[in-house]
Amino acid sequence: MKFIKIGLFLSVIQFSFILQAHHAMEYIEMESYSTARKGEFIFHLHFDYMVDDNTNPALDHWEFTPGISFGISDRLMFDFHTHYAKFGADHVSGEPNNAFSSNGPSPFMEAMALSLQYRITQGLPVNFAVSVTYEVPFARSRELLNGENVVEGMLIGIYEFGNHSNITINLMTGVEGDEKFSGWALGVKTSLTGDPHGIAAGLELLGDFSGETSIIAGIYFPLGSENIIFKTGLEFSSGSSRANSTMMYRF
Repeated sequence: MKFIKIGLFLSVIQFSFILQAHHAMEYIEMESYSTARKGEFIFHLHFDYMVDDNTNPALDHWEFTPGISFGISDRLMFDFHTHYAKFGADHVSGEPNNAFSSNGPSPFMEAMALSLQYRITQGLPVNFAVSVTYEVPFARSRELLNGENVVEGMLIGIYEFGNHSNITINLMTGVEGDEKFSGWALGVKTSLTGDPHGIAAGLELLGDFSGETSIIAGIYFPLGSENIIFKTGLEFSSGSSRANSTMMYRF
């Protein structure tokens, strides 16, 4: 039973590493083609509540993710973010579960990540960007979750149409410790009001090449100003779900 729980945890963690893109400017989970302008900062703050197995509440967890992005040039963006998280008891693999209450360990700093994104083309019918991310788990994550370093590379493609609408695709591959992973994502976003800076909605389809998929329905709207955006959405896959809220402030 213990090995089943550990295997479930590792498969969930691998799938989530494939799909995380916390500095994405347009979508909730997917990486977007857009980057900060030269000299511009973007503060982003995310809260996720994840149900990894809807039959086992001991696998629920939440994650609080603050981060900041900076435009090195109009096409090159740097991002730093960190994860503060709370995991259920059945996520723990580095110590016996009975070392904690049924609620699992207290929240702790899980990991930090650095990334660079570069827009290769612009002004074409279909444009492309690339990003690379390096994530390092903190000591508590290594101890309790068997956390390992992650390196991920991603190709981002975008086709823009209509009034501030686009179709975006992500293709990613990487390594977590000694384990390789890969995945894909496809999203569509469109304005709901005709105002390119107004309320918009989007759908994101996320998956890996073994057949695992999930879908996110999201809505994005300015909070009184074009430079403050609030995004929220729900993600569903077979037996699991997630709720997300994100705030982004450009300055």
